[in-house]
Amino acid sequence: MTSHEAEGPVVGPETTLAAVALRGDPYMALLDRYGFDFCRGAARTLGDACAAQGVALQSLLTEIEEVGTRASNDGSSPTPADWNQRPLAELIAFIVDTHHAFTRSTIARISRMLPKVVAKHGAQHPHLQSVAATFGELAMEMEPHMRREEMVLFPFIRELGSSPEGPVTPPFGTVRNPVRMMMREHDRAEELLASLYATTNGFQPPADACIAQKTVYAALAALRIDLLRHMSLENDLLFPRAMEAELQKLSRARAVTSPGTPTAP
Repeated sequence: MTSHEAEGPVVGPETTLAAVALRGDPYMALLDRYGFDFCRGAARTLGDACAAQGVALQSLLTEIEEVGTRASNDGSSPTPADWNQRPLAELIAFIVDTHHAFTRSTIARISRMLPKVVAKHGAQHPHLQSVAATFGELAMEMEPHMRREEMVLFPFIRELGSSPEGPVTPPFGTVRNPVRMMMREHDRAEELLASLYATTNGFQPPADACIAQKTVYAALAALRIDLLRHMSLENDLLFPRAMEAELQKLSRARAVTSPGTPTAP
């Protein structure tokens, strides 16, 4: 995905879901409302997604344009920073400081409140037991996932983006190996988020829900949308850029170490 595709004003049938989602939260919310999977289905075009979902393409394109118009009128930027042009270290810092921090704080908050909601309302609303189990699995998986990124993968990617010398030799062979693992874990996280969404009827609390249950549902909804954007930034921007940087450094290293073409006697 090019930076122009991510930020350019023209959106059409061949624009990918990732390119639309990465414009910002209002665009992501619009895609989410139509049920488009912009995380695992990032490479899918709007035309294909609309055909599969039975959505009128022209109506969606009009809504996307209206999102940009509203953002322009209220003075906010309709697009994110151009992460294709910014240093990899800066993108990593944004992911860690913004998304990892939000994930940790929100999971901690839900973890404190959800057991109390289940204890008080679980008998009347048995689905809360499933919500608690699914959330517990998500919480248990996300912390080690983020820690592996912060302690192993991200430092190597920073080195790829900053070192002018040949590539460092990672313990995992190539950056593609941990990237593949992280993306598999992203897929599992998205499955768990989809389960939470379905079990809670799109995070709509029941009519008799108390303030605590409404708060938990709102926090789950916020966690879901932030995690989807977080994983999209990694899957569609950070990881492809890291793999390309590794290939470029390997190519330069081979050019330096290869013997020159022998001259004729």
